[in-house]
Parts: sequence; structure tokens; C-alpha cells
Amino acid sequence: MQNLDNHDWHFLVGAALSVYQNAGGSNTNWSAFENKRTMFGQPFIHNNERCGEANGFWNSYEADIQRAKSLNSNCLRLSIEWGRIEPDQDKLDAAAIQRYHAIFDCIRRHGMEPVVTLYHFVHPLWFEHLGGFMQAANIQLFVAYAVAMYKEFGSKVKMWITFNEPGVQAFCGYIFGSFPPAHTLRPQLAGAHFCHMLRAHTAAYDAIKSCAGGRDVRVGIVHNYMNYAPITPAWSGHVAWACGWLNSFWGTQQILEYFSSGRFHFPVPCSSPVRHQETSKPGLDFIGINYYGRVLIDWKFKTVCHPGETMTDMPFPLYGKGLYEGIADLSKLGVPIYVTESGVADNHGRTDRSLRQKYLDTYLPEVERAVRDGLDCRGFMYWTLIDNFEWVNGFSIKFGLWEWNPGSQERIPLPQVQALAKIFAGWPAKMRQIRQASATS
Repeated sequence: MQNLDNHDWHFLVGAALSVYQNAGGSNTNWSAFENKRTMFGQPFIHNNERCGEANGFWNSYEADIQRAKSLNSNCLRLSIEWGRIEPDQDKLDAAAIQRYHAIFDCIRRHGMEPVVTLYHFVHPLWFEHLGGFMQAANIQLFVAYAVAMYKEFGSKVKMWITFNEPGVQAFCGYIFGSFPPAHTLRPQLAGAHFCHMLRAHTAAYDAIKSCAGGRDVRVGIVHNYMNYAPITPAWSGHVAWACGWLNSFWGTQQILEYFSSGRFHFPVPCSSPVRHQETSKPGLDFIGINYYGRVLIDWKFKTVCHPGETMTDMPFPLYGKGLYEGIADLSKLGVPIYVTESGVADNHGRTDRSLRQKYLDTYLPEVERAVRDGLDCRGFMYWTLIDNFEWVNGFSIKFGLWEWNPGSQERIPLPQVQALAKIFAGWPAKMRQIRQASATS
């Protein structure tokens, strides 16, 4: 058992959101992608939808922050949208900066800490035209943006996330083809993109830490933890082989290896792997885990679930134990862990969103179990506050605690708002007690 310092140990509870998914934006890689079509002439986005202003968070942030606080939250995770801040290269938008100041002030006024993501899948169109993260030379452009945001907001934000799910962006953008630039089966490009994002994290971490006051803030990164497996050993041949490659592409091993040793190794079938070696161990103050479930695949490569399990709308089954497994796996890095996203897609055929409660009953105890077992998990952030734009799924996938439908700005609380608020009210103190007990056992 580690020697646990409980004096300054706090457990964060709250909701998570990305500003683009709740407020949209123009002249970005995603706003351009929403207008493109596949090689077969079909829209990439479900039902040919556009994000637009989504649920209008940019203008209704005060009321939505009050909703977040009503959950008994002590934090709110959200993103700074680079495209709003720097719509043209080297030209910061003063109005957007002031709006973010107002948002952060509002969060803090409600007694919550802002947990801020610098990059949540979206970047300015000018950065895309320069090659984005496919070009190693562009890493410094991200670093300059990160430093500018720290200098502007560092007095109000003490917990910074450089990237949300770099492995997902690489996989979806260059292997699966569901994110811009929508390439398929290009693992060499996926590896390069993933590698450059991790290098950008390291460069931004070092740059922020070198700024005045930089040693007093925490800088981390968020990884989406997902495992693929055959539904039955009878199909373990070609299905197991495919699941093995999917797991390697998803990036957990790359995250563990890179932040443990500075070594990056991304396998490429029938070709040389993408490699990189840092000169020193990359900086990391904490690791965020996004976890929703596991993916079980049958012999037709269709996602399925075991008898008795519950399929979500993503589609993959609820599997609470995987959250504990992910926390345990990422704990190998030896830094604090925060569950920065977890929730359930629940709408189709269930107008009461009944899976929400089953999710709470099976996932949240796994967080307690992790803390009880001495794993340094320090927070849980529910995805998401309000129904939003879920990337290629458009508005068809519903994760929100508050229901919202396009065309209406009305927010309707689901029954689980009260259930989660009750849990959050006692969780920070309860988790501290559990941690103290585990430290002395």
C-alpha cells in the first residue's frame, strides 16, 4: 500500500461537457466536416444534421451552470474552443476571451472549480489548412495557444487538460473514418497523428510549467478506455485477431508506455510501426479516464451483448466493472486519476431514460471500490449535463441529465438529476473516509 497523504486530498464531483457540442462554432475542422459527404454521397452526420448553436450554452451558460451546481457539484469540466478564441491565426478574439472569463467567474461564483480542456476534437480551420496535427511543425502552434490560455485564465483555472482522447481522434479520423478528415484504414497516419498529439501535450506541459505560477497548476490528459473482445471463444480466431488490432489502435498501451518512459510505439499491419522517443519522461500531473463500456463483437463483427446484459444506444452494453479495470490499469502511471467522463446513451425505445438509474447503480460503486482498494481516484464527472450534438450521431444520441430537443431551448430534468445530486452531496466526504481507511488498513 502506498503512503497516502490525505491532508490536501479532495474528491471532485460534477458534470462534463464540451462547448462545441453545446454551442457549436464556425470555421473549424468540425463545422467544415458537417457539410461534407462520404464517397457514396451520404452525409457523414446522422440525418444530415448540423451542430449550429446546439443547445445554446454560449448564451445560456449562467442557467446551465446553476443546473450543474444543483447536482451538488464542486467542479464542472468544460472546454475552451480554439476556433472561437483564435478564429484567424495569431488573432485572438477579445469577445470570446471575455465570454470565457464570464463563464469561469460564474463557475467559481457557484462554488465549483473549472476543469478545463484545451482541445476537445475541434480546432480552427486555418490550423486544418496547415495540416493540423499531421505535421510535427504545427505542435508549436498548439503550444502557443495553450500558453496564451494559461496566461489569460490561469488565475481562475487550476486544473488543465491538454487533449481529450487523442487515441479516439486518431482512430476515428484515420482508421474508422467517422471524424475529420475521415480517412479509413490508414494506421500509419493514425499513428503519426496520435504521436504528434502526445508530443504536443508534453511541449505544452513544459511550456505552462515554465510560466509564472505554472508550477501551482495541474496539467493532465484524458484517455478513453475501451476494450474489444469476441462475444464467445468459438469465434476467437479472426474476431480475436481483429479485436487485438482494435485494442492496439485504441491506444491504452501507447498512453501507458509513453507516459511511463517517453517511448511511443504504434503498430501498423504489414508495415513499420510509428515510433518516437522523448529525451526525458513526459510531464503528467494527472490522467483522466473516459469510460462508457466494453465492446463485444460476434462473428459478423456486429456489436452484441451477453444474455442478461443491457445494450445502450452507442451501441455497446453496460459494463460497470470495466470502469474499475480502467482505473486500475491507468493507475500504473503513478499519478492521480479522475473519471473525466462516464455516462449512458439512453433514448431509443425508452422515453423514460430508464437506463440512467441502472448505470448509476452499477458504475458508481466501482469508483468507490477503486478508492477502497487504494487506487488514487480523485473525481467523477458525469457525461453530460444537457443533451447535445454527439458528433457523427448528431442529436440522435442522448446522454444528458437534462433532456433537450433541437428547435427548443427548454431543458427538462430527468429523474436521475435528483438521484445523482443525492450521491454527489455525500461523495466527497465519503470518499475521503474510504481513502483514509484504505491507507491505514
